[in-house]
Amino acid sequence: MNPIQTPFGNSITASKPIGFWNTWVRIACVLACAHATSAAAQVQSMEALVAAAKAEGKLTLYTSSVDVETQELAKKFEEAYPGIKVEWLRLTSTALFSRYAGEVEANVHNVDVLYSASSQLYQLKPQLFQKLTPALVPSLSGLQVKAKNDSYAVAEILPHVITYNSALVSKADMEKLKSWKDLADPRWKGKVALTDPKTTTNVVSWLMLMRDTYGEEWIKTFAGQYKIVNSAVPGVQQAAAGAFQIVVPTVVNHSADVRAQGAPLAVLRPEGPSHGLEVAIALALKPPHPNAARLYVNWKLGQAGVALVCKGGAVPTAAVPAGMPCAKLAPNHVGSNDLVTPEQTRKILDQLGVKS
Repeated sequence: MNPIQTPFGNSITASKPIGFWNTWVRIACVLACAHATSAAAQVQSMEALVAAAKAEGKLTLYTSSVDVETQELAKKFEEAYPGIKVEWLRLTSTALFSRYAGEVEANVHNVDVLYSASSQLYQLKPQLFQKLTPALVPSLSGLQVKAKNDSYAVAEILPHVITYNSALVSKADMEKLKSWKDLADPRWKGKVALTDPKTTTNVVSWLMLMRDTYGEEWIKTFAGQYKIVNSAVPGVQQAAAGAFQIVVPTVVNHSADVRAQGAPLAVLRPEGPSHGLEVAIALALKPPHPNAARLYVNWKLGQAGVALVCKGGAVPTAAVPAGMPCAKLAPNHVGSNDLVTPEQTRKILDQLGVKS
């Protein structure tokens, strides 16, 4: 009898070694062939999806991102998939959700993909969106940050920063603004633009984290420092014009448009607790261009999307290719609580002296 090494690393003795080994060869062949067939099926499936998307020829986004960011995304996607035109409507997350929910209720279906700085509607009404699965969107399986449910995916994370006018704020001033806590310094009285917490949950979430970190006395002091602006984007535009010296809380994308135009703006990621937006992407319930919608979400969550996220200064939720420079999350990072309660909001507004 001859000893035979099995595929599991152990040896056995068989009276019919040739026939036994042929059995293992057949098993190995079946497994290898199955893997090859699966890989080929995935390629064919993706090729079919691309062909169907190109036949549709169009994609419509509802997004809260600034135009300069969306323009680059659209350009790169159109270069990757010639023949598919990307159109978009930009709204704040609150307005975006209100519009979309109203359209679905009225059985109007204009949008394919939603991309927003808040996940509130996806968490509250997941039935308004398609369920995302790796079978539908293969890149989903590569994400390292999981969403609260399967109605959306976390595409990137945008840590909050301070945006400031670099022509009005000196280096010496910046030395005194190392931490979020320093926003209560009298130096900034009347010079701070605060994004209206009545219009966005992520600002309330940020304020709650600041209060919990630095105490209620900090909130009371900070209350005398700021002036409210409707949203972060007009806030940074006013800062660029000199109406304010700093704007909080912001993310790098808020000032991307005006910085690209040469405005004297810069961003600071201060010491202290890290807080930020988990930017969410979702498939509309009944997209007019379903194949283009799936293709776009898969592309955005894949390596091409990761490269653009890194380039924009945000943090991707999928693995970053070796050697690619990219921002990383701070160890003490806290994601925005998009489901803050009305009671929590009222309390923080009262502490700030803001009329609800």
